Amino acid sequence: MTFIAHQVLGLTCETPLHAGGGGKEAVIDLPIQREAHTGWPCVYGSSMKGALRARAELLPLDNTLIVQAFGPDTENASEHAGALLVSDARLLLLPVRSLTTHFKWVTCPALLRRLLMDLARAELGGVSLTLPKVEAGTALGFIDRPLDDLYLEEFRFAYKEWPGMDAWVSVLQRFDAPVAGIDVQTQREVLKEQLVLVDDDSFSHLCRSALPVLPHIRINSATKTVAAGALWYEENLPAETMLYTVLSAQPSRKPEHPMEAKVLLDTLTEQLFATPYVQIGGNETTGMGWCRVARVHAEG
Repeated sequence: MTFIAHQVLGLTCETPLHAGGGGKEAVIDLPIQREAHTGWPCVYGSSMKGALRARAELLPLDNTLIVQAFGPDTENASEHAGALLVSDARLLLLPVRSLTTHFKWVTCPALLRRLLMDLARAELGGVSLTLPKVEAGTALGFIDRPLDDLYLEEFRFAYKEWPGMDAWVSVLQRFDAPVAGIDVQTQREVLKEQLVLVDDDSFSHLCRSALPVLPHIRINSATKTVAAGALWYEENLPAETMLYTVLSAQPSRKPEHPMEAKVLLDTLTEQLFATPYVQIGGNETTGMGWCRVARVHAEG
């Protein structure tokens, strides 16, 4: 019996996503979730697990499978734990507006290094890729025309060719689920044209400065003016953000329904993502949080 099985999911935001981080930060009343040590945006594992369970109950899946994967409801929580382990959804590519060209998908060496470690833990490693050194103030990417500088937001970067970029595009494309009506090769070309690598410090700064912060109001229906105290600012991950999460499973702990880890995880993900979408975070009724899901498999 396989003790533990893994499945990596790529998540591409098709709408803005707000997974709330709690307390107010400066002028932002509703900030998003972030990693404490890096400041990078993320979606905590508890939020991801809640979103997956909500989708499972909405479909609905067989209740026995839900209980095996996620555990019993609160009233019966002492019976056994769920078999599904859900990691944080980690940032992979951040869409940043560019004054030079179309928006760019921006990443950094520290983030890509962590991706390789996560793939190895999920037994999807085996690829040997080079992480080029990126000097401060420099951006690496695909060059098909003369371009000395690249502007990301209001920041200027010296733009240079990314050596070994094709190998990274092949890896990252596995996290971007196919879209009906769009050729896979076209998706790859778009990814290659828009992918940019910057240094770690610049990336951390963009993770703070390049995210949309939107004002929200509530209108008094009688006066048609803003209700008293009903103005707040909310931070979001923009549409086109790419993240990933690692699902792991142990054998079912429900005594009367034994199931191996791999069988449980394969059954769950096949049923959850027969239609490859999931809603994550708040503001569901205003269309936020919809992500396209890719089940990432080993190359070959």
